[in-house]
Amino acid sequence: MKPITHPNAGAFLLAQILILLALSSVHPILSSAQQPTPARARPEPTGWFAGDAHVHRGMLCARDDAKTMLSPAELLSLMAPNDLDVISVLADMGNGEIRDAADDLELITGKDHEKSTPGRLMHWDAEWHFDPKGVTFEQKALGGHLIALGLQSGHQIYDETTHPIIDWVQAQGGVVGFAHMQYLKGGIPEDPDCCLPLEYPVEVALTPRVFLMEDVRGSDTAVAAYYRLLNSGFRPGLAAGTDYPCYEKEPVPLGDLLTMVHIQDGQLTYRKWIDGIATGRTVVSRNGHNEFIDLKVNRDAGPGDEIRLTAAGNVEVQVTWTSRNPAEGSIEVVQDGAVVATRRAKVSPGSPGRLTTSLMVTRSGWICARRMGEGGHQSHTAAVFVSVGGQPVRASAADAEYFVRYIDNLLEKTAADGAWGMYLPTQREAAHARYREARAVYERIASEARALK
Repeated sequence: MKPITHPNAGAFLLAQILILLALSSVHPILSSAQQPTPARARPEPTGWFAGDAHVHRGMLCARDDAKTMLSPAELLSLMAPNDLDVISVLADMGNGEIRDAADDLELITGKDHEKSTPGRLMHWDAEWHFDPKGVTFEQKALGGHLIALGLQSGHQIYDETTHPIIDWVQAQGGVVGFAHMQYLKGGIPEDPDCCLPLEYPVEVALTPRVFLMEDVRGSDTAVAAYYRLLNSGFRPGLAAGTDYPCYEKEPVPLGDLLTMVHIQDGQLTYRKWIDGIATGRTVVSRNGHNEFIDLKVNRDAGPGDEIRLTAAGNVEVQVTWTSRNPAEGSIEVVQDGAVVATRRAKVSPGSPGRLTTSLMVTRSGWICARRMGEGGHQSHTAAVFVSVGGQPVRASAADAEYFVRYIDNLLEKTAADGAWGMYLPTQREAAHARYREARAVYERIASEARALK
């Protein structure tokens, strides 16, 4: 076939080049390293964004023999296996257990890292802890590990309790939560361990927008603590992350535990993503980016939302479990801490599992959905709240009483002659005043819950 030629080929070619140059000034051509990963089927609906909010790049844990920190380019490549939209890379603003921590602290600017791409946001934030056990550092604290997101800057800060650190994070517009909730064993802690979030019930009771995070392997004890707080009328956010590379003996892909956040306008920014964690617009997965559990109450309400009823009545609940791989497990609906509906399901791509039920709500409470499998929950939604007559949630006197006993244990153990007394050498009076303030809150809640029976 004879080729078709333009009557003025030279001028035509020049015009095309000029057009391409003009377009590239508006939409710059990306290098091969910056090209977005090709789209693949995701289990979550549009408007949800998957991320790992607990990532480290220093030399520790499974990278103990490493000679250098992971570079931003290496972290970017590690986002691909679980197709992550966001990672929070956490500098060590605690005891410096992560080597070369100062290099990370300088990268906390309040902005996405320059190596981020349109489909992969990397943002430097921080983790605070001064472990009471398992380390040789002189400074120690027993409150737990704090995840600080949305910082404008960071530096090492020592304090004997978590409250001043939480205040410092929130004063610069950040959101903060307790990591390692899976270290709780269900009962009242008797050993401070390396990472137990010992002060979590105190700070959730007295400070707004504190979230809870399960990480490493996760466990049902993390969600049991979450349920107790919900039953007491609090609304902590729910998140999950890997604590990469501190996962068993080998690092796993970023996002094997992950948080999916619903952003209502569908436009991802790091600020919107972390605000979604703080306000409980989340679903967590212990199965990587392979499944999603979608909860809808009265058709439109999802995690973090509140339905307001003027009087007792029914609400309609629909749960949809979607998966990128063939799988089998149980879909469960949890109301005020109790499983109220369950269905065994087999799912595969394009063939979700569904559970639909109607629940009677007689007083203010909450509803979650979860997918159960071997080892406990594999995915779990944050709560949808149902308010009846404008009353607060007082779903369990026993759970509030548990926190009274929990704080009594804190007061006893951190007394001057207590087993943990050495951890409050200068701030015992202030710490105990705060513990007692939180204890009084839980005592009042327990009394109000008993009155509803």
